[in-house]
Amino acid sequence: MRTGRYIDRTNHRHFGADWLGDVFVWDIDKTYLDTRFSSLRGLLAIPFEFAIDKHAVLGAVAVLRALRLGPDPADPRFSPLYFVSGSPPGLRTVVEKKMVLDGVQADGVSFKDQFGLLRAGRPRAIKEQVGYKLAALLMLRAELPAGARFSLFGDDVESDMEAFLLFGRVCAGLRGSALREAMRHHGTDWPEVEQAVTLAAPMAIEADPVVRVFIHGATGKLLAKTNLDPRVVATQSFLQTALVLRDAGHVDSACPARVAAELLRRQMTPAAIQGLVDDAVARLGAASGF
Repeated sequence: MRTGRYIDRTNHRHFGADWLGDVFVWDIDKTYLDTRFSSLRGLLAIPFEFAIDKHAVLGAVAVLRALRLGPDPADPRFSPLYFVSGSPPGLRTVVEKKMVLDGVQADGVSFKDQFGLLRAGRPRAIKEQVGYKLAALLMLRAELPAGARFSLFGDDVESDMEAFLLFGRVCAGLRGSALREAMRHHGTDWPEVEQAVTLAAPMAIEADPVVRVFIHGATGKLLAKTNLDPRVVATQSFLQTALVLRDAGHVDSACPARVAAELLRRQMTPAAIQGLVDDAVARLGAASGF
């Protein structure tokens, strides 16, 4: 397992060199859990955090469980599932206990050493995520077979879409000064820029392995944009995510119905749920049937 500066990682799964398949990588903050740790206020609250007090984003747990089992729960393939979180390593125990409570299985989790950045006098780097997530993804890529394809899940609160798409470009050959320029365009500090350049240098150049980038609309910033990369799936709800994943053959056919049932339990009206389905059909090309 490779580690980087200010990055705390685990990877519990190993693959044969000829393995070919889909790898699912999720953000945690505002994507799986309704938390915000990439801020000084969130950082100061960490000593008081307990797993039982963490709340999952509505519908996320049902989607995560379904992704893990694959399209046929009777013959689970246990799809590779990883998390790349901007949360600090001190939260690992809380997050892993929350996953146990939710029945979410992960093959590995990367955390960002925010306290280390504070001690280094770099508080600005706590909030910047492109450099950190790119480095964590590049380290994961180096540990997986050449046949791995990536579906990446984040939100629109920070720069998940930019980090995920940049990861694909690096895998496809973005190196050296061109990579430095791309990262500086995103406001990444030089230490993280140079770390990514160093990680990318020995990598084999391949076709861009990013199949889809799912962005959960915590703020709705991406929903109205029309010039997005065609691989980006901007969703208002994990019900829409479930519909797209079902159509792609990544989850079982009942997954959207389970998410819809959770929305109903949380007092979303049938009309509002139907509105989400209609929007997924019109905007994302999803099939409407549950």
